[in-house]
Amino acid sequence: MVIVPISANLDVSRINAFIKEIEGVTSAPPEEEAAVYNSDFRKIFDGLIRDVEETEAVAEQDAYLLSIGAMEDPHTAMINAAKAELTLSTMVQIRNKVLDAYSEIMRINV
Repeated sequence: MVIVPISANLDVSRINAFIKEIEGVTSAPPEEEAAVYNSDFRKIFDGLIRDVEETEAVAEQDAYLLSIGAMEDPHTAMINAAKAELTLSTMVQIRNKVLDAYSEIMRINV
């Protein structure tokens, strides 16, 4: 029996780097700041989407192998399915928080 440890597939270092960059931002022209933020948000969400796609592909492959009887340890398929569900849930929650923040900013009167 092989026990595979559960590890998060999300690369939190990208999010932490983004937070550190925001904290260290000095007064730069608004055009440059917007370009930096747009590229960082895009990188973060691209990474999240890529993580979700990778974990779901692994879970689908495990389900296929399990269905044809080629998988020796069925618990790995369950673990990978849980990882895929967790990464998708995390991405959806982050998306919801970003949309909430955006709508809150749009409600601010100038």
